[in-house]
Amino acid sequence: MSVYNRESGILTLSLNDAQNFHRTADHKLGENPPIEFYAEKLRNFGYDVTRVSKDELDVKAPEDEIYEFLSGQLIYL
Repeated sequence: MSVYNRESGILTLSLNDAQNFHRTADHKLGENPPIEFYAEKLRNFGYDVTRVSKDELDVKAPEDEIYEFLSGQLIYL
């Protein structure tokens, strides 16, 4: 489960949630990328990933923005 801390502005994103929301065309259908894939993807788009563990990562960004990013909705803005 992912958790957003409003005080720090950090979202702890679980691998399961990242895989569930990820809808872009940069991986094969049915493929479940590892957490490192998501950390690198977020870094490449300028997000500050502050921690990566086996099944979650911390990123300094609003929760809704990250879900929009992973689902591909930001490409339409």
